[in-house]
Amino acid sequence: MGSSGHRGANQRAVHGDNDSYHSSTLLSELSSLQARAEKLEAASSKVFGGDKSRIRKIEELKETIKVTEDAKNVAIREYERIKDNNRSEVERLDGERRADFMNMMKGFVVNQVGYAEKISNVWAKAAEETSQYDREKQSS
Repeated sequence: MGSSGHRGANQRAVHGDNDSYHSSTLLSELSSLQARAEKLEAASSKVFGGDKSRIRKIEELKETIKVTEDAKNVAIREYERIKDNNRSEVERLDGERRADFMNMMKGFVVNQVGYAEKISNVWAKAAEETSQYDREKQSS
């Protein structure tokens, strides 16, 4: 596998980090909005009949909170999806790495066996030539 596969996995991991950061930011914003809404509701409950402008702000904040919660939920789902994709990609790459290693080891063993056979043939030929030379010397 080339470096482009690793680069793609790294980019997906970075996007997952961005989604995690985005959902964290949304959680923080959501908390801030809820605190503001509670503060406005507490202030408006002190005034009999309520202030129309405050009531409108509270309703706007509640709508913003709903939109932010929806965005947070989408970001969390996207983060989980990317995390699952990254896990699958790492498992796939690990499987490829293992297969590549096994193929490399098989190739190494085949080369070593071939080399050992060649060396064996050279030694067998040398032994035969030596014994032939010895026979010639004894017959003379």
